[in-house]
Amino acid sequence: MPCLHEPHYHSPDLDVAVSIPVARRHHSDSFFDASCSEQHGPAERHSRYRPKDSIARLGIIALDAYRLKVLVSSQDENVQILRDILHGTADVVLTDGTLESMLKVGRDADIVAANRVSREYIEAAPRLRMIQTFTTGVEKIDLEAVKSHGGIVLCNSHINAAEVAEYAIMLLLAVAKNIIPNDRELRKGDWVYAYGGPRPNIEIRGKTCLIIGLGNIGAEIAKRLRAFDVQIYAATRSGTSQHIGLVDRLVRIDEVRPLVESSDFIILSLPLTPDSEGLVDSTFISWMKPTSIIVNISRGPIIGERALYEALRQNRICGAGLDVWWRYPPKWGGRATPPSDIPFQDLDNVVVSPHRAGYSENTEREYFRFAGENILRFIHGEAPLNIVDLTRGY
Repeated sequence: MPCLHEPHYHSPDLDVAVSIPVARRHHSDSFFDASCSEQHGPAERHSRYRPKDSIARLGIIALDAYRLKVLVSSQDENVQILRDILHGTADVVLTDGTLESMLKVGRDADIVAANRVSREYIEAAPRLRMIQTFTTGVEKIDLEAVKSHGGIVLCNSHINAAEVAEYAIMLLLAVAKNIIPNDRELRKGDWVYAYGGPRPNIEIRGKTCLIIGLGNIGAEIAKRLRAFDVQIYAATRSGTSQHIGLVDRLVRIDEVRPLVESSDFIILSLPLTPDSEGLVDSTFISWMKPTSIIVNISRGPIIGERALYEALRQNRICGAGLDVWWRYPPKWGGRATPPSDIPFQDLDNVVVSPHRAGYSENTEREYFRFAGENILRFIHGEAPLNIVDLTRGY
């Protein structure tokens, strides 16, 4: 396998230096184990990989002895976009994402593009040097296994940030304006929700919205909320953000209570980590106004399932828009699988959505385009974008 050197890059997404292993051609046109020991001759020691060298200049693509292998967990037709980007640079091999398939065709992969990568695969893939996800969340990647393996760079994607932000605003409006019950009853010929009927629309203008998580998606949400003449608060783990200019006030999450108590709307756009799981529990919900609305486009377990249901059922808060859940079908797109063991679907003050906020007419193609381009950056010895901090989990 190729000799791997580890130049250090400063990631623009994290305030850390990242050690990234890169493939280097040996002077002899053959590849040895990754130790790069003194057994190599003087010429080889002087030809050490420089970050600005491209893999094409180093001649790796011309070698038959070793070609980089990229394992892609997808059967989507858009995978051809990724193939085209990596053409002549790496072999692209497809898997259905099961452990059996990944080990069968990709045990020797150098790079994996997938949203789910198990400990079993990582431990069985000694050449693995990069994992690129197609979307933002990395909770289906075994981060502890990545850390234990050593030398793996994990990158995610924020391609869908604008689309998810639009969807979050849509969920907020759908709840505030009673869109679902309005539609349902009028389809039956019932005009009960006409002008003057029950549950008048909740106004967005002049209100206050708290965004918890001010990363790429949170920032896009804040930009769109400005058009509604809304005062915008935000909370992050550290109390800081490069997007601070988009909000009127920013605090640490552990200082968020006064903002929850004064906000009319709360939108969750933070990653699922051990720290964020269960953040919105019965205590948090008790701080919320009776007229408030919560929207979740992050991950279901950030909210306490039973606590939210009881608050909605008892009308202790006004409503919720949920695109993410606690329970999913065994196979994506499956049937006969309620999103919760608790009957949220029976409540009129909830808008339910099947985890599709990031799915639009263009995002599928853009997922593969970004993945291919970021993998190519890594292969060329450049710092890839969106390097995940394995300690923080985002």
